[in-house]
Amino acid sequence: MSSFLSQASKFQATSAINGLLSSLLPGVPKIRANSVKAGVNNGSKAQLIDRNLKKRVELQNRDVHKIKKRSKLAKKRLVKKHKCDKERLEQLAKYQVLKKHQEEGTLTEHEKKYLNKLIRRNSQNLRSWDLREEVRDELNDIQQYILKQTVSTTNAERSQRRRSKRKQFKEDIAQSDSVKDHRYPGLTPGLAPVGASDEEESSEEED
Repeated sequence: MSSFLSQASKFQATSAINGLLSSLLPGVPKIRANSVKAGVNNGSKAQLIDRNLKKRVELQNRDVHKIKKRSKLAKKRLVKKHKCDKERLEQLAKYQVLKKHQEEGTLTEHEKKYLNKLIRRNSQNLRSWDLREEVRDELNDIQQYILKQTVSTTNAERSQRRRSKRKQFKEDIAQSDSVKDHRYPGLTPGLAPVGASDEEESSEEED
């Protein structure tokens, strides 16, 4: 019932508008009641489509930003991985060269110092590297060899210093005895010099 009254009211309003237009502007097409409703509906649909398009563009922009960010992070991780792999390969190549020198007995003092420094600095990193078992064994062999060489060298230097001190001590004692003998040649403590008689000694006392 209310729908019928609403349509009747719209019809009456449209008729009144059409009559007014006919009196003021003869020849103007009449307005249909349904055309007003269709225009309103078309406007609502256009706004809805526009809003949907804007949301869709916004979501696409967000997706593009996320994709670019992920791609940038993935590229950074890849560059970092390549750098780490390169450093590991270079490090492994150096160890292989040093291993060869160790086997040939041609390690230089510079190489020994370098290995000692590297072992102290990177011992933890070497244990954490994801290398093959035989490579880790080779690195451990080199480390053990250098450590043994360092310990044996240190012990040899200590022994050499002790021998030098003992030798110097003996030489000082021998030199001291020689000086005493030179000052009192042939003299035995508490006795007269060799070749002197008791008579000579008594005569010297009388004089």
